[in-house]
Amino acid sequence: MIRKLWIGGMVLALSLVSVAVAAAEQATPRQFDLPIKVLYNARQVAFPDARPKMDGNRILVPVRFVAETLGANVDFRDKLVTIRQEGKVIELPIGSDVAKVNGQPITLDTKAVAEKGRTYVPLRFVSEALGQTVEWDSVARFVWIGHKNVPTLEEVTEKEDLEPYLHYFTGVKAEGVLKIWDYLSPDFGKLHKTVRIIKEKDWPLIIAGTTINRIDRVVIDGKEYFRTVSTKKGLLGTSFYLLQTDQPLKLRGEDIHMREFISDFRVFYNSVTHSSDEQFFGIKDYKKLKLKDAEYIGINTQSDSVILMENYFK
Repeated sequence: MIRKLWIGGMVLALSLVSVAVAAAEQATPRQFDLPIKVLYNARQVAFPDARPKMDGNRILVPVRFVAETLGANVDFRDKLVTIRQEGKVIELPIGSDVAKVNGQPITLDTKAVAEKGRTYVPLRFVSEALGQTVEWDSVARFVWIGHKNVPTLEEVTEKEDLEPYLHYFTGVKAEGVLKIWDYLSPDFGKLHKTVRIIKEKDWPLIIAGTTINRIDRVVIDGKEYFRTVSTKKGLLGTSFYLLQTDQPLKLRGEDIHMREFISDFRVFYNSVTHSSDEQFFGIKDYKKLKLKDAEYIGINTQSDSVILMENYFK
């Protein structure tokens, strides 16, 4: 009997490895038109009035970003943007491909533009002219400016009492995600009593030692998925669960065959609908479930608390 179990385990492990290797050999990662996020010192920059925009393969940002985030003084008159900071003077004529830094002309491959009452300037040029490091991450669609010291979940969020959220945790899968599985914890086997709530603006974060850059909703062949950009290694990716009023907790594991390997990062996909909803809960029309129907989304991983995301996909 033990031998059969051992052989079965080896077959499963080898099958998972072969699937992961197949994913690793994908030549071109899937591309999605996700919102561009600008990060300054590993924190998202808010753009309440006008978001960054692409011009070819260059990114333009509202000029207010330069003043409010990079701390420069900005003046705009007679179609000329002048940026001053610590002895540096940058002059950007609107619509011109020639700028000046301390009086020296520089040819640009992206022009400053005025559009719908907003003035946009080339992000990389301005940031680097002000002495900032700039890196474009095409996988997460992040522009990193400054350092990349990603904070932990515990540094960004606060513990809250779990009691107001417990009514969501029903069904046969609920106790498993509420239980503390860290065998090093003195509370191993007990149920969590606290929760941490993640907002969209909080990404990237380090959770249980793993960096997660972002979690998004994507559609592939008409089907909804969670798309997670993470440094997580190993055969199994992070699972999620959907919380709805008067509905059982719906656990969603990774679709391993879809995983993408890109440098130090992995891209994971978890389907929103699954036939297990019919198997465990008798939900015949399980395919009608939409991500927007969830009120919260749980991240099923080790932590000192239950981890829930606000459903920013509605």
